Amino acid sequence: MKPLDYFYDTPAEGKGHFPQRFAAFFFGLVWVIITPLFRFKFYNADFLKEGRLRAAKKSEQPEQSEQSAQLEQPDQPEQVNQSGFIIAGNHSSYLDPLFVMMALRPRSMRFIGKEEFFKIPGIRRLAAWVGAYPVKRGEADMKAVKRSVTMLKRGELVGIFPEGTRGRGHEANAPREAHEGVALIAQLAKAQVVPVRLWGASEISPPGARRWHFPRITACFGVPLSLADEPYASLDKHQRLTQFTADVMAAVYELENPRDKGKATANKTNTTNDTNDTNDTAGTA
Repeated sequence: MKPLDYFYDTPAEGKGHFPQRFAAFFFGLVWVIITPLFRFKFYNADFLKEGRLRAAKKSEQPEQSEQSAQLEQPDQPEQVNQSGFIIAGNHSSYLDPLFVMMALRPRSMRFIGKEEFFKIPGIRRLAAWVGAYPVKRGEADMKAVKRSVTMLKRGELVGIFPEGTRGRGHEANAPREAHEGVALIAQLAKAQVVPVRLWGASEISPPGARRWHFPRITACFGVPLSLADEPYASLDKHQRLTQFTADVMAAVYELENPRDKGKATANKTNTTNDTNDTNDTAGTA
């Protein structure tokens, strides 16, 4: 049996990737179970899924997914990104990585997880097989940083929760202190950062709950941010990383729930219809 480091240091997709049979089976099973339980929907993921496809087949125009077609796509880079993307999001549930990774299938994705999780027998190997790898919390884990940079330079997607720990209760809906590792990795890899926000995950296991709940889960991806853009390029290194990290998290929490937009449109339509009906009645009278 191959050591765990093999899966951490070998590509999950592309040339020389490690076998994906287990990941394909796992996410297929998870999709069948989780999608109906949580009525899961995702939006604006196509430009991430098609990064490699657009590089290989520029003349083809892949069809939009049903979910993504419901919302205007974010501005996409004019040229195919030579590096991978960092996916940075809010964190309120142990299931958050699964929701993000499922939204981006069939592309494989890497996710940074706390080292303690990888000390659980059995779980650590399963996590490695689906693309996760460990980071030491509370210190500058340069080994994890270097691994992330290498993955990104190979063109892979790397998921990070800059806030580190899960937000519980009211903390789940507002920005919290974030670690600058996401900015450091982005700078070293020259990679763009894509914000993603999850709604509903904090209700799966709220504080004091004795059992899991099954709220409706929504994921939405935003417009990529780059350290090469202003004002970051003009700042010194410390200010640059601090400001970029803050702006990434601000971009995450500024994303609006597409399902709420749909409700607002429906309510506006109903209100307009009611008004028209009232005017018609008044005119008849």
